[in-house]
Amino acid sequence: MNPKPLRHVDLFSSAGRLEALYRELQDPAGVAVVCHPHPLGGGTLHNKVVFRAARGLEAANVATLRFNFRGVGTSAGTHDDGDGEQSDVMAAIDWMVKKHPGKKLFVGGFSFGSWVASRVACELSYVDAVFLIGTPVNKYDFSYLRHCEKPMLLLHGTQDEHGELGKFEKLVPQIRNAESVIVTGADHFFTKQIDAVEETIRNWAEEILET
Repeated sequence: MNPKPLRHVDLFSSAGRLEALYRELQDPAGVAVVCHPHPLGGGTLHNKVVFRAARGLEAANVATLRFNFRGVGTSAGTHDDGDGEQSDVMAAIDWMVKKHPGKKLFVGGFSFGSWVASRVACELSYVDAVFLIGTPVNKYDFSYLRHCEKPMLLLHGTQDEHGELGKFEKLVPQIRNAESVIVTGADHFFTKQIDAVEETIRNWAEEILET
């Protein structure tokens, strides 16, 4: 694996231009779109959980694309409570698929990003696997995941303040191909266990790529 520098790229969704960072690899085994947490809580593509998830994917030889949702950073538009943001995810997926046709495609995100990304990804036949980090089950209804057939990683902390562990543990068995990794003592942002994000994503991605 010969990682190249991060490259700034422009995506175009219904909101207009979105800023993104693309990590190209020499000959990637797969590609991934990684979505950031809630914009109104300060979420951006530079969020440390998003960055470490992308790094884990890159270590598994997966090229990554991170982007700012509408209204964040220099991305056009305004926050749309997760509706318009689905168009932003589609723009990122379309860009990645056009750039790397036929490669295994991973789509997911952290917190709000996991909710928006998984709603889009579960509807697309050509998405190969989905990942949700810090699934905010306290705020959003994730029952739609019961109808998602794709291999899915759910990474969660026992002290997640936006995803009560009991609610999370009730959700997981309802998902057909879910692999759940629970990090003891981790809060929503995996403050003292950030390495677990990178390692877990890398191991999971490598397993998916072998299938």
